[in-house]
Amino acid sequence: MFAATLRPSTVVYREEQNFGWWVYALMVLMVAFGVVLELLARSRNPGGEPDAGMSLQVPVVLLVSLLLPTIMIVGVLRLTTEVDATGIRIWFGWIPTFQRTICLADLERVEPVRYRPLVDCGGWGIRTGPGGERVYNARGDLGVRLHFRDGTRILIGSQRPDELADAIVRSLPPTS
Repeated sequence: MFAATLRPSTVVYREEQNFGWWVYALMVLMVAFGVVLELLARSRNPGGEPDAGMSLQVPVVLLVSLLLPTIMIVGVLRLTTEVDATGIRIWFGWIPTFQRTICLADLERVEPVRYRPLVDCGGWGIRTGPGGERVYNARGDLGVRLHFRDGTRILIGSQRPDELADAIVRSLPPTS
């Protein structure tokens, strides 16, 4: 069989989540800090040479304060979840910097849950929860917990956990 004859799998569920507003506010504060630092350094010695200690420090801080938030926003601060007949795909970023495909073949149980991100797994993003559970979340306190036959668990954050759980159950391979 040629690859051209294979049909792409149809996505039955897709959800895109941005991180909370406060994360973006923190990014704006980082940029503002860099700009203020640059302005302060220039105002110390207007028209003259910058201080020797500040000549390298200010551009580095300014670069980091502009570059890091941009990289974070484009490459990390968005969680996309897709479900199709082959599995669940999750990735972070508009330009995916982290991707994971979860095979449905060994899935034993799916349950929508409410959890405490700060207490249970230390916040949002890619985390490890109690008992080694992998957690992928971007906001809120709702998600879907996947239980596998080998005892591992994965929690995927979702603003629509019932729909996600239903899509996963519908995509499970038939049992024999």
